[in-house]
Amino acid sequence: MKKILYVRSGPYQVDPSSYNLQELGLASALKDAGYECDVLYYHKKMNYDQNIIVNGNSIKILWRKGIRLLRSGVYPQVLRKDVLSQYDCVICSEYSQIMSVLLLRNHDNVYIYNGPYYNLFKIPVIEPIYDFLFCKFINRKAKKIFSKTEMASMFLIEKGISNVRTVGVGLDTSKFDEELNIKSDTQILLNKMSGHRNLLYIGSIIKRKNVELLIKAFVETKKHSNTEDVQLVLVGKGDKSYTEHCQSLVPEYLKNDVVWCEFVENAQTKFVYQAATAFVLPSIQEIFGMVLLEAMYFETPVISSHSAGAGTLIKSGENGIIVEEFDEHKWAQAMLSLLEEPEKTKQLGKEASATIRNEFMWDGIVKKMLREIEYE
Repeated sequence: MKKILYVRSGPYQVDPSSYNLQELGLASALKDAGYECDVLYYHKKMNYDQNIIVNGNSIKILWRKGIRLLRSGVYPQVLRKDVLSQYDCVICSEYSQIMSVLLLRNHDNVYIYNGPYYNLFKIPVIEPIYDFLFCKFINRKAKKIFSKTEMASMFLIEKGISNVRTVGVGLDTSKFDEELNIKSDTQILLNKMSGHRNLLYIGSIIKRKNVELLIKAFVETKKHSNTEDVQLVLVGKGDKSYTEHCQSLVPEYLKNDVVWCEFVENAQTKFVYQAATAFVLPSIQEIFGMVLLEAMYFETPVISSHSAGAGTLIKSGENGIIVEEFDEHKWAQAMLSLLEEPEKTKQLGKEASATIRNEFMWDGIVKKMLREIEYE
């Protein structure tokens, strides 16, 4: 059985219990395909190994205390020959992480899985320097650069990295499948949503996510008749000053129609998606947007800006709606179109779910990757 190491380079500690982590879904699908796959994550304080069960598969997480270089993570203990020699190939996240370059120097069979289509990890002045130093090397040494979207592929190609294949992103439903009971905190939110048509947002309350546009569009929507029962439900927390700014945009007479909830466990969000009339994501930039995958999977019709993930998942008018401009009036029109046409809305949700089930589960993404890995 071949053995793969997936390195999530970013120096940010994740919580496998609170979010649907892409790396674990990918590792489980690789296990189903006959490959062992260990996953390396950054840890702030210590080094240890942890075995967790994902979709019935035991996946080893290598928690490693990395060195943070600005927005890049480096893991010296993993670069040792005796460690890397255990793996037939290595998959590393992002071309822009210095760990990708170091792995390419220390292992002969390295693949990169790239998501961003903009400078996410580097200080702006550093990007051209990094690209000058490393892009040709990455293009020459990496067996293949997998990208999550066509926009990500074009971003790399424009930098001279031509060895690219768009494979997409998959959804791991194991946490949702295993979550059978509604927890008390989730029930409190569901009680607030009950009896209303709910426009749902799940994500950080930060400027990049453009929550202020969402609130402005909601205010416009509420000016129309037959919207007395329509609520905006915002699940997430973020920058305090930006959150306060967004809250200030809600007129006093609509305060009770905007529901703020800082946190819902990822597995519990399935109950929230199912209680929503539509899911809305007005992000200015979005690497992919796992919430789009999740909402669509649960037949929740989606209205999204034209981010990379939406452009990959949504055929506007067929399985969701893409609003091309950041104009609150056009967003309000999109919201009203779903609120006023329940049959159309229901059909959009069904088509959305079929799209995810047929094209964007991890087993399908892994098949695309293995075609490149097996035949190199």
